[in-house]
Amino acid sequence: MAVGKRMSQKSLFCIYLSGILIFIALLSWGSYRFFLDNKISQLAWNESEVLSRSASVFSREMGHIKRVTLLLRNSINARLSSQNAASQNSALVQGLPLPQNEKSIPADWEAQVVDEFNQFARTSSLISQVRWIMPDGQEHIRINSQAGVITRVPEEQLQNKSDRHYVQNAPTNSNDVYISSLDLNIENKEIVRPFQPTVRGVVRVDGEMPGFLVVNYDLSKLFELVRTFSSDGVYLEILDTNGSWLLAADRSLEWGGILHSDDLNFNIKTHFPAIWRQMDAADGLERVFDGRRLWSLLNLYIDEETDIQNSQTPSLYFVARSNSDAFMAWRTNLILSIASIAVISFFVIAWLVWRQITAQFETYRLLQLVQQEKAQAEQVNRKLNLTNKRLVDLQDELVETSKLSSLGLMVAGLAHEMHTPLGGVRMALSSCKVLLDKEAKQQPSEGLEKMQNSLLIAEKNLVRALDVVSSFKRIVSDRTAQEVQAFFFHNVVNDILFTYKPILKKRPSICIDVECPEDIDMLGYPGAMSQIIQNLIDNALDHAFQRLDKGVITLTAKKEQENLILVISDNGRGLSPEIKAHIFEPFFTTGRTKQHTGLGLHLVSQWINKLINGRIDVVSELGVGTTFTLTIPLKQHEDDESAS
Repeated sequence: MAVGKRMSQKSLFCIYLSGILIFIALLSWGSYRFFLDNKISQLAWNESEVLSRSASVFSREMGHIKRVTLLLRNSINARLSSQNAASQNSALVQGLPLPQNEKSIPADWEAQVVDEFNQFARTSSLISQVRWIMPDGQEHIRINSQAGVITRVPEEQLQNKSDRHYVQNAPTNSNDVYISSLDLNIENKEIVRPFQPTVRGVVRVDGEMPGFLVVNYDLSKLFELVRTFSSDGVYLEILDTNGSWLLAADRSLEWGGILHSDDLNFNIKTHFPAIWRQMDAADGLERVFDGRRLWSLLNLYIDEETDIQNSQTPSLYFVARSNSDAFMAWRTNLILSIASIAVISFFVIAWLVWRQITAQFETYRLLQLVQQEKAQAEQVNRKLNLTNKRLVDLQDELVETSKLSSLGLMVAGLAHEMHTPLGGVRMALSSCKVLLDKEAKQQPSEGLEKMQNSLLIAEKNLVRALDVVSSFKRIVSDRTAQEVQAFFFHNVVNDILFTYKPILKKRPSICIDVECPEDIDMLGYPGAMSQIIQNLIDNALDHAFQRLDKGVITLTAKKEQENLILVISDNGRGLSPEIKAHIFEPFFTTGRTKQHTGLGLHLVSQWINKLINGRIDVVSELGVGTTFTLTIPLKQHEDDESAS
């Protein structure tokens, strides 16, 4: 008993330890998630600040570029207009007539435009090139500005730019400025080195000399400024709409989409495909945590002042991501710290729980000694009550068995006693009928004819009463007989169907169709056959049809070689495959609430398989009905009976 108590104490301690372990594990996981979420929130704040500063600087610079480009166009228009007005006034003062077909363009307009370009190029260190491009894409005037040195490109070096995207997407409205996508400056199909990240402001010039003013803005200093926003914990990167790096923590990846257009290693799609999918679907600020770092993604249109942004509007992806090495080191330290605290807490709490359990078990041991005698007395009392209950149940069962046996004997005796007087009455009626027939032939009268009709009615009802008594007598004698008997199968069927007449009167919507030849003679157990048919018909009435359902139960019997083939089918509700698999198991029923025992079909199976060496098959479909097919030998031999 001490060993058992010790084992129980250890089991309880193990249960407590399991609970403590689960509690500490959940608490540790909650602490880990709490600190991790705080860290991610801190990183998100830092990355949002980096993105906000860089996006603000970039947007402010793009707005400045648009204003400066419009200012150049307005300045040139104003200068050419004032020069043309001065020339006309001079001609009028000198009394010279104005030519009717003279164009309103000053003769030295190119020189004035060049002078205006030179002055304009000196206004900003971001301006690297100013050009006048004709509508067909041919450069007409180009001024280069490099390190404060202003030079005009000779005419023979001017190029046709009709294939460039900034010419093809030039605005149709003279008040609009098109800001091109960000790329490297290319001259004579060669990338200018050192790299010059460049955007172009394009504005239309209308009038007698139409064309486009194109201003190249070198964003190298802007890129260097944005690069300073990165820190040890957060890297700022810029990507184009194709996923190629323009600004990267690893400088070897920058401008790979232009320098190595066929190499996918310079594209974020190759390194971080899941992040790219998030970027491609992002609208505004998006955050993604991939387990090693936090990504903050911002899709920024180069021209934020455009009323409608679409797929043709140039845009950039600003990406702020945390340092994965620093984050993983921080997370490793966090896990180690939480694990250390959890282990120490587990052992301390386990020691305290062990002391408490030991004290409780000692108290329980003393209490158990006090209650032991009481428990023994209660156990003896329970045994006495159980024995008494079993005796009462056996007595009730014997009484019920005796009642059923007495009822069977009484029915058999009653049928026998009634059969003799009813037979005598039938003979007396026959004699009376013969005498009346003779009297009717000698002296016919209306009274004799009425008496003959009354005798016919009495004889008919007497025959019916004799049939009822014979059926009850045969059913009782067959079911109490244990020996193999010779019988006609149709008699068994008729006797059973006779007992169902009162039931079918209460359920007129259900009928039983029988197709049974009278020449099927069998050697076997008529009582068992009667019980089998009765159980199958009861099963159909109870389970195949509800109270108001209409239906037909069909009983078909035929000889086939040395066997009787008996088919009992209905067109009721049918069985599901799950229920069909268990219908022959003892105590299985779907009508437990209707006081069904679940033994009917089990007994049918036992009688057919064990007693009469037959076979039973069932086919059922929900909503169609159920069919039981019984294959029974016509002749049961004495050796079969002994084997059974």
